[in-house]
Amino acid sequence: MRIRTTPTRSGPRVGTITAAVVAVGLLVASCSSGESAEPTTTAAETTTTLPASVPPAPGGPDDPAFAESGPFAVGVTSLSLPDRKVEVWYPAAPVPDGTPVATYSQLDALPENLASLAPSLLPAGTSPDILTVTMTDTYRDVPSSTDGPFPLVLFSHGFGSFRLDASALVRGMASWGFVVAAPDHVERGRAALVTGQVVRDPDRDVQVLLDTIDLVGSAGGVLSGLTDTDRVGAVGHSAGGRAVLTALSEPEIDVAVGWAAAGRADVPAPEKPSMNIAALVDVLVPVEEVRATYAGMAPPKRLVVIDGAGHNSFTDVCLAVRSGSDLIGIARSIGFELPEGLAAGAVDGCGPESIDTREGWAITQSFTVAQLRSGLGLDPSGAGLGPGVVRAWDVPIEYVEDLVVAATDTTSSTTGG
Repeated sequence: MRIRTTPTRSGPRVGTITAAVVAVGLLVASCSSGESAEPTTTAAETTTTLPASVPPAPGGPDDPAFAESGPFAVGVTSLSLPDRKVEVWYPAAPVPDGTPVATYSQLDALPENLASLAPSLLPAGTSPDILTVTMTDTYRDVPSSTDGPFPLVLFSHGFGSFRLDASALVRGMASWGFVVAAPDHVERGRAALVTGQVVRDPDRDVQVLLDTIDLVGSAGGVLSGLTDTDRVGAVGHSAGGRAVLTALSEPEIDVAVGWAAAGRADVPAPEKPSMNIAALVDVLVPVEEVRATYAGMAPPKRLVVIDGAGHNSFTDVCLAVRSGSDLIGIARSIGFELPEGLAAGAVDGCGPESIDTREGWAITQSFTVAQLRSGLGLDPSGAGLGPGVVRAWDVPIEYVEDLVVAATDTTSSTTGG
């Protein structure tokens, strides 16, 4: 039985919201609450039989095997828990030419009454369509692949974010043969933030992820019979990274990956596979905080530090910033003065000095998919997890492993680029 903590409410209830407050609310991106030996795998990370639904790795340990899109087309569909929406990306059957690509609006994260005010806050002559995000090679409610069932990956978004904010990387995971389910964490999502209703309840974060397992496993329609809920991984960004690393203590979760994870709950770390991926120039969750989180995890564990990456390098936000369709840039163009911390945090990792957004995604995707496959016992080859993989990119990458074989620890590290 889980021991629940008492939620604490932060921020006053807002009765009347001015246009300026609405604009600031629209701007909040996914934020925090604040030489190697050849790698050795553990018994928990290997299996003798590769399930038929799992595509073979297109490379060996030192190859960036999963940096590109996988062999599956990707569909997306919406489910609901009693009090929140859940978006699910899944391996799809081949999609006919001309099928519309899925999209979402940056306003979808907001309460309807606030989202309806957005057009009046845009510069004159600017269509709200500028706020539309196209989910590349993703198609809504298309038939699923017949090659399943596929392992389940839970995705937990960051503080002040919502379930669709990291669609590019989540889609990439699904293309490699995973059903990926992202619930809205309404307690700490963007709508709660802009209305002053944030409730910090890490225990609730974990419970929402566990509830999502049953929801997806029993879903009908395009998801009917598609999900193997006996193999479950979890990936999260920022506050969501904290949630999934904490959820690793639950028996349902087999492996976890945190992107710029904002710590971990103070509970004993289980001896299950984990990976922390840090952004070296992250303003909101400094790399030393991620190092400390990694240090507190039990082996087998891995740490990846990407040079030039910032907090939002893991989300869809930076492409909007770089194209001029982000909410921060739009607000500034019409004269809103924003708190410096908010402005800096919302574009963290999106400036000209930062890593190219798609290169950052490729690095993150390759390590994340490799870790999920290894940790779920799907890939005995260890593809994408060898020490030489850091040399696949021009970007400097620090890569550290602390693995367990029987009762002996083996620690190794490497830096490339």
